[in-house]
Amino acid sequence: NMAGYRSGFIAAENYRRKWDKWLADKKGDQPERNLRDETLAEVLRGNILVQNHCYRADEMVQMLDLAREFGFQIRSFHHGVEAYKIADRLAEAGTAASIWADWWGFKEEAMDGIPENAALMFQAGARPVIHSDSPEGIQRLNQEAAKAMYAGRRAGIDVSRADAVKWFTSNAAWVLGIDSIVGTLEAGKMADLVLWSGDPFSVYSRAMQVYNDGYLIYDRSDPTKQVVTDFGLGQVKR
Repeated sequence: NMAGYRSGFIAAENYRRKWDKWLADKKGDQPERNLRDETLAEVLRGNILVQNHCYRADEMVQMLDLAREFGFQIRSFHHGVEAYKIADRLAEAGTAASIWADWWGFKEEAMDGIPENAALMFQAGARPVIHSDSPEGIQRLNQEAAKAMYAGRRAGIDVSRADAVKWFTSNAAWVLGIDSIVGTLEAGKMADLVLWSGDPFSVYSRAMQVYNDGYLIYDRSDPTKQVVTDFGLGQVKR
């Protein structure tokens, strides 16, 4: 596989050089387009953020070595159940890992997953992101982050609530390259936020209000502000 990846990027680098030269002076015939090489060339130019699906530490290290060889950055490894094993390498490369709070063991490459994964990454200065890979889990990323936070605390890692909130807000926005407009509450950004009835990490708290780009789109106390979502279709009102 690595030989194939390297061959692909070598071809893409040659392709990029030909096109950059032609675009600079428009002399001679226009180079022939190749969509595979064009995509990888945009990776080399830094115009495409690489999201790499990978579970195991050894495979992630191989991809980090590939990225260093060809001068691009992997923005995030997705799933990354063994990210804790190479947390220092991830921190050094500035690469995030978008991970579950505690999924493991459902297939061979996920056998070494541990609930302290996010906290160990955080401790090493890397950038953990809590994701779901599930239509149910995505509705409860706050609770998933809470599980990961408390797993770290039980292991003696000092993770604050403010730190854990970043795992599904600002870190996630950075991975997607949209952190200039969302991910934190700052002047000039889109006001996307949820107001909770209590601790957002508690299973007993309820979302009271939801704002999208500063507009109130959900209000638990106002029936006119309770839009039916895909998750609510077919459910019987009680």
